[in-house]
Amino acid sequence: MSNLPMVILISGSSLRDGESSTFYDLFDAGLQRLHIRKPDCKARDIAKILSSLPEVYHSRVVIHRFPELLKEFTVAGYHHYANEPLQEVPGTRSRSFHNLDELKQINEPLDYCFFGPVFESISKKGYVPKVSLPELGSVLFSLKKDQGVSKPLIYALGGVRRRKIPELLSLGFDGITLLGSIWGKKDPLEAFEKYHFIQRTVWGKKEKEKGIVQRLFGGDDS
Repeated sequence: MSNLPMVILISGSSLRDGESSTFYDLFDAGLQRLHIRKPDCKARDIAKILSSLPEVYHSRVVIHRFPELLKEFTVAGYHHYANEPLQEVPGTRSRSFHNLDELKQINEPLDYCFFGPVFESISKKGYVPKVSLPELGSVLFSLKKDQGVSKPLIYALGGVRRRKIPELLSLGFDGITLLGSIWGKKDPLEAFEKYHFIQRTVWGKKEKEKGIVQRLFGGDDS
């Protein structure tokens, strides 16, 4: 889906005091997609978070593990856990992959997926990559080249820092996924704003380049 943002933020795994207020501030600062992933929480805990957020921001939220909440809240989509059968849900469908065979053999109608860790995780100590970047880049290139098959957008996950973004995009990733680089900071909002600046700069450049191409070839019907 071309309207997906370059930066996706995943929530911390545990409940935090004032978390809903932080989510509100992040949305207000420009966050376009938040994955609420709290594997040790109950559905009612996630419902409480969603109820505390203005409904205008629900369209930027994707939930994990509790598809039943999709009947109560109109959110952006649903993210499937490992081996969970693909759900028929409104909005986007996504999943995480952690080895290259999974990535090569995607045959589900997903809108996007996460792949990682691409670098050593910030939030999970000892969680390191299982594949080299050159090998990963080769697989991403092959997937992009296969025009006959619809593939989901692929987001880099794990250890993503600002200085790594150009390398990841040139490798073939469609975007980045943030977790520890935001929630591990004293001021998550300030940390996010630095990534958001990069997103605006990168996408602005892409849109400018696309506009130039359209002006050059817009009148050419050949």
